[in-house]
Amino acid sequence: MSDDHEHCTAQPFEKSEFRTLAQLRYHLFVCADGRDFCGCQANGGPALLAALRQELARRRLAAQVKVTLMQCRQQGATGPVLVVHPEGIWYAGLAAEHAAEFVERQILRGEPMAQYVMREGPRPVTSVPMHLATTG
Repeated sequence: MSDDHEHCTAQPFEKSEFRTLAQLRYHLFVCADGRDFCGCQANGGPALLAALRQELARRRLAAQVKVTLMQCRQQGATGPVLVVHPEGIWYAGLAAEHAAEFVERQILRGEPMAQYVMREGPRPVTSVPMHLATTG
């Protein structure tokens, strides 16, 4: 009887260099999962996340820049919200069509895109959104 699951056999370990956070130049956090709280999901967060990943891969920058999904918890922000670490720059309102310009300016040249930088910076957040918190 033949083994129908022959393809499930473990393959030999392949030596490869591990990508560690210490080797990264930037870590980008993109809000694409805020649901109704912050509006980032409805304002194109998932599309921005995908466009950034595609642009970084196209330019062969994936080893230097990590992109992570987050929940910004910035109620009322003009989303989607994006945070550039280690600089601590908070962006709001970038769209998928801005991904190539963002990578060129912020990632390659180190120039923030001033028109999208959050003017007042991030607001403090709690673990419970204000609209769910009860008072009294």
